[in-house]
Amino acid sequence: MFDEALIRMLHSGCALLVGGADSTGRPHASRGYGLTVMDGEPVRVRLLVDADDATTLDNLQPNAPVAITAASVPNLSSVQLKGRVVQLQPVNEVDEAKRVQCSSDLTNDIHRTDGDQLAVIRPWSERSVVACIVEVEATFDQTPGPSAGAPLSAEPACDDRVHHAALRRCFDGRVPAVIAR
Repeated sequence: MFDEALIRMLHSGCALLVGGADSTGRPHASRGYGLTVMDGEPVRVRLLVDADDATTLDNLQPNAPVAITAASVPNLSSVQLKGRVVQLQPVNEVDEAKRVQCSSDLTNDIHRTDGDQLAVIRPWSERSVVACIVEVEATFDQTPGPSAGAPLSAEPACDDRVHHAALRRCFDGRVPAVIAR
C-alpha cells in the first residue's frame, strides 16, 4: 500500500491534519505531530496527536473512523489515509524524538518556503502528545489538481511537476490564485 517515496514523505516533517467525528457525526479537525508507518500487516500507522485536545481524544476511540492528510510544504504533494482507530497509547522515547524531528522539519520547511519567522511558528509545535494507532484501509492522492481524490494507486491525471510549479507560482503571488482548466 505504501511505496518507499510515500513512507519517506510520511516520516518527514509533513503537515498532518487529523479528521474525526463524534458519535453524532459532528466533525472535528486537529493537527498531527508525527507519523510512523508500522511494520507488518495489516498496514498501520502510529500518529502523534495533542494530548490536551479533549475533542480529538474523545473522537479517537477504538474502531472510530479517522482521516489523516499529510502534505509536503515544499512541493505541495499530499495524501489522505483513511482507516479506523485501533487504540490510543502513551508515548515513548522514540515517539518524543519523532515529534521533535517532525516539528522541526515542518517549521523549517514553512520558514524556507513562506518566510515565516521560526520564533513565531516553533512554539505551536511544542505539545504533549499521545500515540494513536490507526489501521489504514484506503489511501488517496490529495495533491491539488486533476488527480485529487483519486485512489493512490491510480495513475496521475497530469504531470505533477508541471502542476506543482503552477501552484507554487500561485502561492508566491506571481499569478492569480485561480488555476484554469
